[in-house]
Amino acid sequence: MEQTRCHPLGLVPLILLLAGCTGGGTPAPDAPSVSPPSSSTAPTSVKALPPPAGHYEAGCLQGQTDAAGFSPSGERLFNVDPLFIRDNFSQTSDGTTQLMNGVQWMKNPYWLRAGQTVTVTVASEQQKTVGLVAEYGATEGNTSVTFTACPPEKTPYTWWPGGFLVHGTETRCIRLSVEVAGAEGARRPVIPVGSAPCPTSW
Repeated sequence: MEQTRCHPLGLVPLILLLAGCTGGGTPAPDAPSVSPPSSSTAPTSVKALPPPAGHYEAGCLQGQTDAAGFSPSGERLFNVDPLFIRDNFSQTSDGTTQLMNGVQWMKNPYWLRAGQTVTVTVASEQQKTVGLVAEYGATEGNTSVTFTACPPEKTPYTWWPGGFLVHGTETRCIRLSVEVAGAEGARRPVIPVGSAPCPTSW
């Protein structure tokens, strides 16, 4: 089945609504006036996104293979080896948070070592307000994503454009579970949103 490229980050349309703009002049005193729609019925912004969807499989075909210049010891990386998440939104970042209709969008690509498979899941109590965004995934984000990297003969790292979305404008500590295929247990990193004082794990 053919996949549709959705580009969830940065391509959400912004609709400008113009209301109450009529030509010049004043109606005659005895002319009936038309009241504008009440604020309860007139839309003033794009409808907010629904809660994040369920699981998504992000394989080699959905990822990018141009890994030149990437280093797992580079700056601004959340290291959950073999998974690495680029830090583009926390307190020490260059600031790429986008606010749209009460939802914060954070551009944070995911990098994975060749031949590895990991599943990232948002903590259950945050799944209605925090979504994982990966290329070709749901526009409203997903509650969990399984990343499967390309084989080492193709690229040392596979990466997926995406990141996180968070409903609301407050700072937050995103709690994740990262399970590596073939390994026991799960790692539980915490990702800060904005200047939230967060622990490194939970």
